[in-house]
Amino acid sequence: MQVSAHRVVWTSFIVDILDVILNLIVMLATGSVVMLSELLQGGADLIAAGMLLIGLKRSRPPADKKHPFGQGKEIYFWTLLSALVMFTVAAGFSLYFGWQRFIKPEAVHNIYLAYGGLIFATITNGYAFSLSFRRLLGRRDPKRILNIFLQSSLVESKNTFVLDFMGTSAAFIGLSALILYQVTGEMRFDGIGAMSMGIVLSVLAFFLVLGVKDFLIGKSASPEIEQQIRDAALTVPQVLEVLDLKTMQIGVGKLLVNLEVHMKDRLTTDELEILTDKIKSRVRKEVPTIGHIQVELESPD
Repeated sequence: MQVSAHRVVWTSFIVDILDVILNLIVMLATGSVVMLSELLQGGADLIAAGMLLIGLKRSRPPADKKHPFGQGKEIYFWTLLSALVMFTVAAGFSLYFGWQRFIKPEAVHNIYLAYGGLIFATITNGYAFSLSFRRLLGRRDPKRILNIFLQSSLVESKNTFVLDFMGTSAAFIGLSALILYQVTGEMRFDGIGAMSMGIVLSVLAFFLVLGVKDFLIGKSASPEIEQQIRDAALTVPQVLEVLDLKTMQIGVGKLLVNLEVHMKDRLTTDELEILTDKIKSRVRKEVPTIGHIQVELESPD
């Protein structure tokens, strides 16, 4: 069953609330800068997930005179803001406090409590990550997840995918750093772990910003979707060929399509209207995510 966007974002939001509360308690009890980084990461994720919820709500109103194609692209704006929060707050402060602890190492207290908090964060973020993974993947081959991630227009799921992957990987890195700290007795591993978490967060957030940029500018549909549109139009008997096709993502699962086709025969005005409606119907049936479609008919010479 397809996982909904609201379930993905709300799960990430609830997980982040739990992480923030738990990590705050554990950070105060242990004094570990790894747990401080985990708290910062959870807080930034919470803000980011909250922004995504705002974006989902504000992108839902239907088209009106001021917004003839709807307000679906607003989700891209809020996704960009959430990515910037991750990049600046979570990554920036993790690097700063990690460096401070590296040059001025201190002992970590109640380390087993820190272990418990990090294991809990790994499990909860891992579950939230699995939902984002399933929504992006659909029924396709899991081996194609990287290509699917880069091509997908489901920016809210891509964002939570990165958020929850960051939460899972950050918790794992922090856990590994504290284990090394306890095994070797080297207190700098606490700071190294925090800085490593900051680097991972900054890299992932940067790539997310780059991905959202294309949608803000006006990214087209994937080649597979465009080919589906062409093939659907060609199933109409009166259509000889598709002369031109322009597409643009205008929201989560919403496409703007401009289609120019070459007709086989000259038609009357009434027949042209019927043909236009038939082409739109065939294309929408094949690609349900189309929000608006414009068909231009070219008559034979």
